[in-house]
Amino acid sequence: MRVKPRVAIVVQRCHESVVGGSESLAWQYAQLLRDAFEVEVLTSTAVDYLRWRNALPEGVALRDGIPVRRFRVEIERERYWFELHRRLVHTHAASEGLPASERIPWRPALQDEFVRFQGPYCSGLTAHLVANHAQYDAVLFCTYLYPTTHFAVTAVPRAKRIFVPTLHDEPTAYLSTYAERAHEFDHVVWLTRSEREVARRLWDRDDGVVIGMAVDHTEAVRATRWRRPYFLYSGRIEQGKGAHDLISAFAAFRRRSGARVDLLLTGAKSMHLPWWRRDVRFLGFVDEQRKLELMAGALAFVLPSAYESFSIVTMEAMAQRTPVVLNGACTVLAEHVTRSGGGVTYHGVEGLVAAMEAMTRLSVDERERYGAAGRDYVRANYEPARVRAALVEYVTEVVNRAATSTASTRP
Repeated sequence: MRVKPRVAIVVQRCHESVVGGSESLAWQYAQLLRDAFEVEVLTSTAVDYLRWRNALPEGVALRDGIPVRRFRVEIERERYWFELHRRLVHTHAASEGLPASERIPWRPALQDEFVRFQGPYCSGLTAHLVANHAQYDAVLFCTYLYPTTHFAVTAVPRAKRIFVPTLHDEPTAYLSTYAERAHEFDHVVWLTRSEREVARRLWDRDDGVVIGMAVDHTEAVRATRWRRPYFLYSGRIEQGKGAHDLISAFAAFRRRSGARVDLLLTGAKSMHLPWWRRDVRFLGFVDEQRKLELMAGALAFVLPSAYESFSIVTMEAMAQRTPVVLNGACTVLAEHVTRSGGGVTYHGVEGLVAAMEAMTRLSVDERERYGAAGRDYVRANYEPARVRAALVEYVTEVVNRAATSTASTRP
């Protein structure tokens, strides 16, 4: 007989080598819930998000004592999907100014085709939930985008479904099929108020609870020593995250200011970098301690991405009293700056150049004010104990309501 309620968390990837935002969130939630619930993660056998190739064995494996049940990917990303995505982005750009529901007027069958071939498509995961949903008292579906949520959700009774969309304003979110799926959940967890506002505009959905993501590393660390002052970026180094604009802006900043400053990049690289520039240094993956030390020593932490639903690295940098320079085109990042006072936002490459120039001119007192404001914001809102309590309370409420609903429908 089970003592604790049993909760499943569905996510597209789960492995120690995976550093994606929604994947990190799903794993963090599994850890935050494990003391109050029996937790199991349901995911694919993929590690690489570009192709979703099967890389790990099917079946159940333990990760830090938590069962992770993996299912084979049946449809990997191929050229067909990339062509569909190109057309979607073009249609979205050409329809600017139209209501959200009219931006991408694809037929439902084509929209489902897009989601299916985007991957990772795992019919075994859906079949598992069809056969075993009664074993789970609640199921959290993490991120709206992938087939692991879009198709598997229909296998779980509505009362047990919890949606964690990790939504940001991107072209794919305008597909009406995603809006329809969003309305098939009664329980929603948002990471920020701005994310919920995006959902209101795109999906006409703004209920649910804002919980956020815990920032595990809020203790101050010793700043790293580098040969000269530097800006720091941590994350996926690719065009979709604004890395090209960051490098272009940094080059313009160096030409214009003449400042002897470097740009350090950490994370996974999937684009060419200007190898001839000695002031742009790619450090690859670094461990958590090294990352925090780099954050603590930076002139500013710069995040050029326009598509974020929370940004844990921004919170980690703020916790190290480091000013942040964030893309104001992302409403979530703009909210962090507005609420915290821990940095600045910018718009466009020229705006980023000006922000970099401003960061190099900060006085010691100004830098300390930014740093203290950012750290206070993170500790007041995203300490693990606070997030854990809110998450456990909400999931417990869903479990209890689902149990009542199930009991009332028994003959």
